[in-house]
Amino acid sequence: MNTTVNIQDRRKHQRHEFSDVVTIFAKGISQVIDISSGGISFRCRNEQSIPEKWSIDIIDSTGIHLEEFPVERIWKSAEDKKRHTCKYITTVGMKFKSLSLEQRLALCELIYR
Repeated sequence: MNTTVNIQDRRKHQRHEFSDVVTIFAKGISQVIDISSGGISFRCRNEQSIPEKWSIDIIDSTGIHLEEFPVERIWKSAEDKKRHTCKYITTVGMKFKSLSLEQRLALCELIYR
């Protein structure tokens, strides 16, 4: 049996992968791996301290700019630096917290663009 399928079946929200989306927050800019209606994961430099809770902006190449999305860190893992060119070495999973109706609609616009 395929483990990936089982993990996807257990997820509450379908994940959507993007290559042209970044997050911006006080510590810098990070490359988004995937987004769902429930959260986001991204890669960032290991030097950045990742707090438990804060807000992020999400921007894509089409001009969509989602501002001040409240998030909470769910997990964080260091990656093997040799796999990358030392650009991104920490992956972080965040859960969206208490999004307004406007933020949920904007998130849907980004996911289903």
